[in-house]
Amino acid sequence: MITFGKPIIEYKEHEKIKEVLDSGIFVHGEMTENFENFFSDIFGYKYSSSVANCTAGLHLAHYSLTKNIDSDKRHTKEVICPAMSHVATAHAIELAGMKPRFVDCNFEDGNINIDGVRKAINKNTIGIAPMHFNGVPCQIENIIDIAKEFNLYVIEDCAIALGAKVNGKPVGSFGDAGAFSFHPVKQLTTGEGGMVVTNNSSLHNELLLEKAFGVNRTFNERKVPGQYDVTLLGFNYRMAEIPAAIGIAQLEKYKSFAKTRKENYFTLRESLIKESKIRILADDVRDGRSYYTLIAQFKDLKKSQRNELIMSLKKSGIQTSVYYPHPIPRFKYYKNKLGYSSILFPNSEMIADQTIAFPIAPHLNKNDMLKISRELNKLI
Repeated sequence: MITFGKPIIEYKEHEKIKEVLDSGIFVHGEMTENFENFFSDIFGYKYSSSVANCTAGLHLAHYSLTKNIDSDKRHTKEVICPAMSHVATAHAIELAGMKPRFVDCNFEDGNINIDGVRKAINKNTIGIAPMHFNGVPCQIENIIDIAKEFNLYVIEDCAIALGAKVNGKPVGSFGDAGAFSFHPVKQLTTGEGGMVVTNNSSLHNELLLEKAFGVNRTFNERKVPGQYDVTLLGFNYRMAEIPAAIGIAQLEKYKSFAKTRKENYFTLRESLIKESKIRILADDVRDGRSYYTLIAQFKDLKKSQRNELIMSLKKSGIQTSVYYPHPIPRFKYYKNKLGYSSILFPNSEMIADQTIAFPIAPHLNKNDMLKISRELNKLI
């Protein structure tokens, strides 16, 4: 079976985990801090704060940047959000007490449409929450220009864009904050976890407090055991030591992982590009992208036929996925709450209903890519 994702956990991860087990310190230890510093050094971030998962990181960032808004006004505030993204992008806005304002994506790459962003701005808009879809950077520089023009904050959803850059600058460092995911199928994993990055020292210091109850002294900073104060409202969003230990070992192999993903992408791409019935999303993007999956649109297939193709591939031993099964506002929760009009989101619907995401992760190799191509050509 060619699985969609399979974490590569080897000797080094086991050794790092053993260090934590032997230390007896499972939270507030050195491993988490070392992971954060290592992450910043490798990818070029000024400040990095590990969290329990990416959704927690997104929520934490939205909360921290808007916590001073009066509670009676908060529910009227809007944050512009891509319709084509993981639901966590919108949920983080909702959880912070605000309303996501959905904008359709580009046909070419699945990223939020810039003209749509500008048109969506109104008197209630306070922020923009772009996502870098499938590891392809969105037009983040244009978004930052718009945000400055209208005095809006920006939180980048970088969940599947680890390593992506725009003009040499890493995604996540353009806005006020950015959040990454270390879910098992991502470019690196900690089992489950995330990272919030920012260039703002005061925001970073607030995030450190807010992710751990607002407690002002960590375990190692307490001169008298058990003595600390709580200086602000906070959550329990911190990362534990064992996930951080896995993350350190994974970071040491990141370059190798990224190289294999890219090689797998182009091997599969060369086989599929000849097929006239297939369009590969963002196929012309080379510079700065992070290779997460290869997403192909099957132009002549209805949603039901696309789903049949997915199941036929599964029977042939090939596991695929869909990124994502619905435009966010078409999910039942948001449809019931906000209403839904397909006229507003044609490109997002196309990606949701006509595409398949093919695996290119480093647990696979060139032969696996060729098998995917052979089986797919048979079926179509």
